[in-house]
Amino acid sequence: MIDVVAFLIENFPDIHECPKGQDLGYMLENAGFDDEDIGEAIMCVELLNESPILESQNLNSSQALRVYHDGEADALSAEIRGLLHFLHESGALNASQREFVVHALMHLPYDEMTLDKAKVLALLVLWAHRSELPVLIGDELMAVLHGKGVMQ
Repeated sequence: MIDVVAFLIENFPDIHECPKGQDLGYMLENAGFDDEDIGEAIMCVELLNESPILESQNLNSSQALRVYHDGEADALSAEIRGLLHFLHESGALNASQREFVVHALMHLPYDEMTLDKAKVLALLVLWAHRSELPVLIGDELMAVLHGKGVMQ
């Protein structure tokens, strides 16, 4: 999925310019991506296009500490939880965006819940919202798309 997200970010200025549904699938298939990566990417793009969780003002204005329930804590490594905490505390992700990333990660097979996938999902959310990132954080997240992830 990392290569698909890199392809989308490099080829479309934002999520609204991206083809929808089957058209996106055909385009990604013609670009040479495998079916599993295409399916994951389409699911995420569709959720980002229609998800009301991303507009939760109550969640975004809350000062509450995010506590992971047992299932999340078991599935998401300390590194992933640390990354999400860092991105939220630094202002790169708001609380709703962080929750989208957690939700998406929890729908991946257990062995695919990696730090790199978390970075890619964070980038996908930020791209969808046209969010601006501090340069160093943006560079660290983008490095995963080019095989040079260093934020570990």
